[in-house]
Amino acid sequence: MVKKNQDEFIGKLQPKKKHNLEIYEFIVNKLSESGRELFKSCSTFNQFITTRDKEKKKLINSNPCKNRFCPICAWRKARKDAMKISIMMEAIRLEEKKDFLFLTLTTPNIKADAVKSEIDRFNKAFNKLFKRRRIERSIKGYIRKLEMTYNKQRDDYNPHFHVLLCVNKSYFTDKRYYIPQKEWLGMWRDVTGLQEITQVHIQKVETTRGDAVAEIAKYSAKDYEMAVSQEVFDVFYSALKGRQLIVYGGLLKEYALKYESGELDKYKGKDQNQYFYKLIAMWNKDLMKFEQEYQELTDFEREKYNGHLIDEMEVE
Repeated sequence: MVKKNQDEFIGKLQPKKKHNLEIYEFIVNKLSESGRELFKSCSTFNQFITTRDKEKKKLINSNPCKNRFCPICAWRKARKDAMKISIMMEAIRLEEKKDFLFLTLTTPNIKADAVKSEIDRFNKAFNKLFKRRRIERSIKGYIRKLEMTYNKQRDDYNPHFHVLLCVNKSYFTDKRYYIPQKEWLGMWRDVTGLQEITQVHIQKVETTRGDAVAEIAKYSAKDYEMAVSQEVFDVFYSALKGRQLIVYGGLLKEYALKYESGELDKYKGKDQNQYFYKLIAMWNKDLMKFEQEYQELTDFEREKYNGHLIDEMEVE
């Protein structure tokens, strides 16, 4: 993952708009009249600012639908979440002298009719796990993200949690706090009641801008999996609609509030690009592509748009 608030290329937006229209056909009957219009017209109008060589672009205005099942809005939210999590981790690392672990909790794949109840089981099991004295003593905070995947060959689903854990630096050397992988596995089996679980993945996070951040920030459902069929989409929709997909706890919850209040802005980098043009990208529904028009920024606009803090990160 690379810090690229400026690199939101039309080349990435265009296929996501096409996916948005694919998903629209599956979700149309679940939305109100106004909701249908918002979803279908999502990001048909976009304004970017670009550098003089037109290589770097930064979104300044758009018309998002903000529906969690929209591929465009999920992508943009993931970019902002990635920056938020990365900045929080950096602040906690420096101010609280903490380290981080990345934990994946899963259970065997299930069929469509069991998905909702399985996610309910996951939530209850997670809460039971993190109320254990062993966990409360060792873990100082967490971010939990629900993700769900679909296996087309087997026609089954795998809801699972990606969890970022905050621990003392002494976690790895102090036997009172260190929890071996086998113990994590045993505790997860206990709280889920599923002894057939064979694996729990846990590892130390080496960087605040690496794969762990991307896994926590990325979309809860892949648009190409949701778009397999109406039946598959309905399973995703029923399972994820109305659920809290990302949950903060402990020290990470405290720092999430600090981030939102601007207290952590000092950890954000400054955008070093000098923007010279405004790019207007309008969706042509007949050609199924964005048409682009460049305008030179006025002196007032250059002053307004240059020198801001970076608040997004690239998430594939």
